Amino acid sequence: TMKIMKKNIYRKIMAMTCIALGVYACTGMDEYKDLYLKDGIKSYTGKIDSVKVYSGHERVMIEGLFMSDPKVTGCMIYWNSKMDSMNVPVIRTDNVDTLRQIINLPENLYNFEIYTYDQYGNHSVPVYATGDSYGANFISQLINRPLKETPIATEKGLTVRFLPVDQTLGPVHTIVSYINLEGKKDTVHVATNQEGHLIENYKKGTEFTYITQYVPDTLCIDTFSSKVSEVISPLCKIESIKIHGYSSQEETGESNGQNGWAKHGIDNDITTYWHSQWQGQHPGFPHYLSFDLNNKHKVKAVSLIPRQNTDNMVKDFKVFSSKDGIKWDEVESFTMNHIQNEQQFFVFSQSVDTQFVKLMLENGYSSDPHTALAEIYFYE
Repeated sequence: TMKIMKKNIYRKIMAMTCIALGVYACTGMDEYKDLYLKDGIKSYTGKIDSVKVYSGHERVMIEGLFMSDPKVTGCMIYWNSKMDSMNVPVIRTDNVDTLRQIINLPENLYNFEIYTYDQYGNHSVPVYATGDSYGANFISQLINRPLKETPIATEKGLTVRFLPVDQTLGPVHTIVSYINLEGKKDTVHVATNQEGHLIENYKKGTEFTYITQYVPDTLCIDTFSSKVSEVISPLCKIESIKIHGYSSQEETGESNGQNGWAKHGIDNDITTYWHSQWQGQHPGFPHYLSFDLNNKHKVKAVSLIPRQNTDNMVKDFKVFSSKDGIKWDEVESFTMNHIQNEQQFFVFSQSVDTQFVKLMLENGYSSDPHTALAEIYFYE
């Protein structure tokens, strides 16, 4: 009897357990239906692929590919935490289709969330991307590449040389705007890794301006420009000058007459040079050389090239001008840098209207009484 009672109790417990499990199973299924089948089975469209955000001037361009899902009919682009958006219709073809959408935006860094959708409102999983819009704040930081020296115009053309520029903001080139030999406006691009450029078709005596352009990143669709430079008046080399006088020269000549004479200081050959007398007599400082410019010129500058590969250089010197080659007026004083072989330019505070110019060499960088110069050029 006890065994029969135990079996009955066991059967009741098992039955109640089964009922409880059945109720729990039914409840779980109902919850599943509520969560996943209430509005029918969820359908997702294919997401956009290979998304890139190209930066620009107060705009961005979003690019992406529609690869596999022919049901896609549109694309939603959100930014500013979904507070702003753009709806872009999509017409699919049998091929891979491309989205290229420009959005005008104030300067800032933006995070984008992009969905595709079909005609029934089904949408894809989100695709996230980030991009920059550049504006006035960025432009205010752009520096026009500084000139290394006052530009020089010769019979060969206009030579412009620039100093290096900070690469952080993405400078790409400097555009020089000038007047060509035909009297027309022209431009030339000088790369930022290029120190200088010779503009061969420059019209001598005309002015020019320049700007430096920037591309801030590799995905930027716009180019940004610095402020235009002030108007630049190049120095024009005065050609065909003659020796007017000198305090001394090496009369016997040097290197079989290839060096030493005053004329060797204006022969456009830096391998030859004028040298004050040092054989027989040793006249000391000051030494002078004077020049006839053939006609009156508004002289603005002089450049000196020391005798090559020597430390016996000119240090301080004065410039004088004369209208008749007899009476001289002091123009300005200058000091050469103690740098061998380098051409050095000296620009006057004011241009001088004159035909004759004299250089009075006051002293040198060595203790020797003599000195030398490879080339002397004057500019207007």
